[in-house]
Amino acid sequence: MSHVLSIITINYNNAQGLKKTMASVERQTWNAFEHIIIDGNSSDNSLEVIKSFNYNNLSYICESDTGIYNAMNKGIKMAKGEYLLFLNSGDYLYNKNTLSKVQDNFKSEISFLCGNMYYENPNNLILREHPNIITFSYLISKTISHPSTFIKKSMFDIYGLYNENLRIVSDWEFFLKCVGLNGETYKKINSDITVFNTDGISSKEQNLNLVKEEKLIVLQNYLPTIFNNENDKYIFSHFKETSKRFKYLIQIDKNPFFRKVATFMLRIDLMFLHISNYFKK
Repeated sequence: MSHVLSIITINYNNAQGLKKTMASVERQTWNAFEHIIIDGNSSDNSLEVIKSFNYNNLSYICESDTGIYNAMNKGIKMAKGEYLLFLNSGDYLYNKNTLSKVQDNFKSEISFLCGNMYYENPNNLILREHPNIITFSYLISKTISHPSTFIKKSMFDIYGLYNENLRIVSDWEFFLKCVGLNGETYKKINSDITVFNTDGISSKEQNLNLVKEEKLIVLQNYLPTIFNNENDKYIFSHFKETSKRFKYLIQIDKNPFFRKVATFMLRIDLMFLHISNYFKK
């Protein structure tokens, strides 16, 4: 049976967070979705938590994986929905009417439907909204909020699954590749979708350097003519004010014609790079 929406939750030894996530899914007033839980063979009572819920269209697997994106990719392969929402353990839907308020958008052909997300702090919730228009420079300096974005499953058929060689920024790479380099359609939904738990791997302070390193690897891979040496590492903290290259990117963003030309030239450059690497083997 196919569904309009597949909610994918990955979990590893976070039974308390998983219970909060599942409770928010169970209480939805609109239920034309399936909920897939990918548990990494947890050693706590996560499996008992899963079995304590019995709402419709709930399925799960419990087995070892090689990391976050390996688990997400398992969920993508299992999903039958036209749109996917990645709601990881600890994250939860804003209220019981969250999906009923946005479900009309699932009838569209937009590739990325992006709603509001809240960061959960001990004393309050901090709102993060998406811009009305996503530019290439925005995608490089920031990102689309993964937990509050409904992604057409066909995007993974066209552009491939998440890169499992990256530990933290593979979702950022995916958005950059789909929207930034290939112009897939994007729509801001002015509705509250997800409350994001800040205890995850990407939010930990000790992992911030890894985030920067992985982002630079991605940029050097896709945009070697721009991000091609050690001196470009400063872009992640100061490039808005200091980088001439970034200023050029902003100008390209403002002009659709030059944006198309730049994208074409980058693709040509990547083609010659691959050919060069092939003959070096």
